Amino acid sequence: MGRGRKIIDKLLNIASGGYYGIISIIIRITCDFIAFLLTPGYNMSENMISEFGRGPGGIFFNLGLIISGIVTIPFYVSLGRALKCEAVNEKLRKIAIIFSIISIITYIFVGIFPSYPENIPIYYAHGIFGAVSWITAVGYLTIYSFLMLKNNKFSKFQAYHGYCVAGTAILFLFTWHPVPQWIMTFAIISWVLINSVFILHYKL
Repeated sequence: MGRGRKIIDKLLNIASGGYYGIISIIIRITCDFIAFLLTPGYNMSENMISEFGRGPGGIFFNLGLIISGIVTIPFYVSLGRALKCEAVNEKLRKIAIIFSIISIITYIFVGIFPSYPENIPIYYAHGIFGAVSWITAVGYLTIYSFLMLKNNKFSKFQAYHGYCVAGTAILFLFTWHPVPQWIMTFAIISWVLINSVFILHYKL
């Protein structure tokens, strides 16, 4: 844990957490787009996003998850640190950071274990890691948003936007349908982008 913190500190000394958030978005969108182009017959209203992982463009999709996940970790830590102030509960702030890191680590494992129905152990691992990633995402999005309302540096828009994004994740978890999954994916991307720009603008 201490070693991981030192690595993140070094990365944040090299560049602001906002840059890591934006780079992770670029990687994810680029890899998803390539996978989409290489997957004939894919329909966003009928096919889950994970189906990219076992298609012709699977290598791009899976690497996109892994690399973007690794790159985004400093962003989440940076955002968590920016929330620190007297009005913010310190234990809750740390829980939010822990939830975000768990969510990202399991997100990375979703790319390591693609959705192959013919390989039952890998298929179930993919599903379990995906479910944990989204459930913990609801947790950190909700807590981050609550803490943003307590910190005057953050706007109410950022907080309410985070609550809405958490809502899209809950919708997907209850429906397990491609359309809510895509909505949730773009919503989280927008959340990372908005807060990355915020970190960069205010040099946090």
